[in-house]
Order: sequence, then C-alpha cells, then structure tokens
Amino acid sequence: MITHEQKAVNTQSEISLNFKLQEEFHLGAEKFANNPLHQKLRQDSDIRKQLDFVPNMLYFVMGFKDLMQLVRYENPANDLEESVNTHSDEDSNHWEWYLQDLAFMSGQFKNASSVDLIASVWADETMEVRETIYTFSRYIKQYKDPVARMLMIEVLEITFDKFKEAIHPALKKADLYSQLDYFGKMHQETEENHSTGISDDEIAELTMLLPEELKEEMIPIVNELFDQMYNMAKNWSEA
Repeated sequence: MITHEQKAVNTQSEISLNFKLQEEFHLGAEKFANNPLHQKLRQDSDIRKQLDFVPNMLYFVMGFKDLMQLVRYENPANDLEESVNTHSDEDSNHWEWYLQDLAFMSGQFKNASSVDLIASVWADETMEVRETIYTFSRYIKQYKDPVARMLMIEVLEITFDKFKEAIHPALKKADLYSQLDYFGKMHQETEENHSTGISDDEIAELTMLLPEELKEEMIPIVNELFDQMYNMAKNWSEA
C-alpha cells in the first residue's frame, strides 16, 4: 500500500522532473540564441560574408525534410499523433524555398559550382552538420511516443525561431528580406499562419503529458539535441 508520504515524494519527484525538462528548453534556447553564427549575423559587415554559410546548410535542410517524414505516424491513433503529423505537414516542403534561395544567391559563394557544393556538403569540416541529422534521426526512430517526438520537433522549432531573429535584421538591412523565401518574408509569414506554435506554455504542457517513465530519459536527450544544434551553427559560422 502506498502511504501519503510516498505519494508526496512521487508528486514532488514528478514536479522536479517537469521543471528540469522545461529548464533544458530554456537554457538550450538561450545558449543557441548566442551561438557564433548569430554573433556573425549581428555584426555590421558585408552581407555576402555573413551569408557564406548558406551552401553548408544544404545537408541539414534536406535532412530536415527526411526528419519530417520519419516523425510521422502512418495511421495516427490519437490527437497527439495527429498533432505530430500536422507539424510534419506544415514543415515538410520548406526545402523547396531553400533551393530557390540557394539558386538566387549561388553566384555569391566561393563554392557555387555543383561539384564544389557537393564536396563541401560531405567534407570532413562539415561533419557537425550531418551529425545533427543523424542524432535527431536516431532518437526519432528510438522513441515512438508522440510527446517525446513532439519535444524533439520543438527543439528544431525553437532553434529556427532564434535563427530567424538573428538573420532577419541583416537581410532587411541588405534589402534581401522580401527577395528570399526560405530565409526571409515568405517563410516567416507561413510560420505565423501555422496552426502549431512555440511557447513556454506549450513546452510545459508537453512535459506534463510525457509518460513518467520517459521524463528522466528525455532531459539529457533534449540537452544533447540543443548542443548539437549549437555545434552545427558554430560550424556554419566558420564557413
């Protein structure tokens, strides 16, 4: 028989795990917001140099397309699985805009030719970019629970939101914001019209919905995913 004292301890433990998981999102977002790429984008310098990283995003953007397929449920059994599929539906075609932007700006990059671009995407120096997709893919396949998958999607959503906050002012200053689809106005307006969003309340709700046996496991995973996103952005800053 469970005593009142044991119930109190269990409740306190659950609250503690919820707080720790929410804190990982807060700290991860804050750290990512100040990554070296964002610092570079905030500098008052030549926009062409600021955007040198764009070709190196190719593997991540196309890999993100695959992640949005991996995360889906073929036959969603409940509202949570439907919500995961909604996220996938809303984000799965953004790679087309990236390719349009890459073509629009291709003459500006030192690795503008197809051969150079392919070589740079799979170069040893850009392994962090590929490792990011591998890491997300591994955990998405490992965890079938829709809330766990939703939390992984939230890491991607939050970090991209911070990326937009850093790049949009630079694009507006260079009069590129309305000309670029993936990096600029079209993507932003599309995100604003999505039925799903990012907020502290949403993260808090998800942490409470996450099965108790997964909460402790997800804390280091969320930490690792944010760190991997940071490492990828740092890699891009060195392009």
